Amino acid sequence: MHQIKDKELNISASVSCMDMMHMEKSMKDAEDAGIDFYHYDVVDGRFNNCFILGQTLLEAMRAYTKLPIEVHLAVSEPETYIEQYVRAGADYICVHYEAMKAPEKVFDQIESLGAKPILAYRAETPFKAEDAALLKRVEWINKLTVNPGFSGQTMQPQALEHITKMRETINEAGLKTHIQADGNVYPKTIPDFVKVGADILTGGTSGLFNKKNTIKANIKRMYDAAGHPAGQG
Repeated sequence: MHQIKDKELNISASVSCMDMMHMEKSMKDAEDAGIDFYHYDVVDGRFNNCFILGQTLLEAMRAYTKLPIEVHLAVSEPETYIEQYVRAGADYICVHYEAMKAPEKVFDQIESLGAKPILAYRAETPFKAEDAALLKRVEWINKLTVNPGFSGQTMQPQALEHITKMRETINEAGLKTHIQADGNVYPKTIPDFVKVGADILTGGTSGLFNKKNTIKANIKRMYDAAGHPAGQG
């Protein structure tokens, strides 16, 4: 299994925002720029009304990279898909709070296959204090700040309040659980995300893959906005 680095700040590359017609080059450019891992979105047309990314592309990517890959299952009934995506090369499986009836069993399934579980919350879903026990089972929380599957959206302000509550709960419990901000992450929003407690930033069309600059220039701007000059994560 490939694991993320133990850093104060990690930056992942959103695969759905990469150049699909030139994936090998896009991956090389992203890795040369210094990304920490890949964020691979899967949407089933039920959890949100679009379809993106299947296991075939993941299998191809896995053969070309040694970086960790997080598969974000924005799907209904995630139990149905977990094994095939782990077999295709996922190191981390991100499953949604809203899509699970028995989260602990889903986490057990992920771990039994050799991957690590991540817990995701939609932008509109607040974190509840009674869910604090779940934090001990996951490597990090993926807090969506936009709806899953569509690029180019604007960050939903209530997500900042939700991250604040998550970070307070994590700190009170004495845990080291990371919080990932996922959606509309770019230099203007990054200071707010970091201020409320996010320490993993997922770069998409507005940030890491902004076509106005190179990926290397974009990742530097992201680190600078987070208060980590010159990529000192």
